[in-house]
Amino acid sequence: MHGFAGFQRRRLIPAPLPDSSSLGKKVGTAGQWVDLPPMSGPLKEPFEIKVYEIDDVERLQRRRLEETTEQPFQDVDTGLLYFNSKLKMLERRQQQVRELRAKYEVLLEELDDTKARLMMDPSKWMGEFEVDQHLDKESPEYLEALAQATEDLEFCVNLCKSRVMMVTCFDISLPKSGAQEGLREMEV
Repeated sequence: MHGFAGFQRRRLIPAPLPDSSSLGKKVGTAGQWVDLPPMSGPLKEPFEIKVYEIDDVERLQRRRLEETTEQPFQDVDTGLLYFNSKLKMLERRQQQVRELRAKYEVLLEELDDTKARLMMDPSKWMGEFEVDQHLDKESPEYLEALAQATEDLEFCVNLCKSRVMMVTCFDISLPKSGAQEGLREMEV
């Protein structure tokens, strides 16, 4: 305590423990403020140390727990708003899952088509874009996993489609030699 010289200190002294004759009675004063010798150092503002009895702490914790459990349902309007917002959020999530699932299915078909055009093994990438079936289909984790799988699948499909474009762009068939001669005869 040598770092706080020159400042007045105050401390709450807890009330003395009740003797055995007054155990059933509540003690009137919880404590008293007393002046302590000055502290040295940079602390310039007075501070307060609060002493709580264990019964007070338990009572405060019980009250806080009751307030938090009753909070959304204190009145009918608040409860309805709470459930209405939860319902809208779930409906929005279900709509997103339906849209992503439809896009995912279309992309799977496109991937099969592009693999056939590129003459790739049909089993290539089989199961690589699957969503974990153990996830609850209405959970945010499922929506996130489906979105990631759809994004990965779309990237792969786009790569395959660009490869198809590259191959077919330069796939020019030359006319047969007899047909070329026929064209020349007509030109002459």
